Amino acid sequence: MIEWPALTYARVVGRNRALRIIGALAVVAMSLTSCSSAPDDRVAGDDRTAAVYESILDWMLDEEGGIDSGDRPEWVMFVATRSEEPIDIDVQVAVVEALDPRIFVRFIDERTEAVDADSDDEPVRDDGILVGLGAVPREGDSVEVYADRYRDSDDVEAWHMTVHRSGDSWELSGAPTKADVRPLPTGT
Repeated sequence: MIEWPALTYARVVGRNRALRIIGALAVVAMSLTSCSSAPDDRVAGDDRTAAVYESILDWMLDEEGGIDSGDRPEWVMFVATRSEEPIDIDVQVAVVEALDPRIFVRFIDERTEAVDADSDDEPVRDDGILVGLGAVPREGDSVEVYADRYRDSDDVEAWHMTVHRSGDSWELSGAPTKADVRPLPTGT
């Protein structure tokens, strides 16, 4: 039997192309499988940031006192960024969903959405609190985040909070350290 060079070339090229396609499909299949097999990947990206914020807001809610477990207070916890970057919408949604059984959380873009500037002491509307959250560092299993709580112009506190990864969740590490209150970023 005579082997034509063109046929031999087509078989080799075709086989190589088929192997490349199969390899590419295998890589895609593995990446999809690894993404879907993670039960609750709260250690990276937006999920990580949301989990860190949830830990901080849980602590603040616990510190409010007068809230019986299982009772959802009538007041609102307003949340604003204390960084130049806005809090990503996916992070906001995750935090609201996680804390919904305990408290109504409302993320705001401007201070006027939460504070009654017409009153002398500028209280938070509806007897609520305004929480400011600093940026969450992108890396590390232990992160320090600035946070403050505002009730009115005479009742403001701030902390540096260390939050660490514990498995797939994030928890406060010890007692927060008092900090100087930071002004709101421009535009809030």
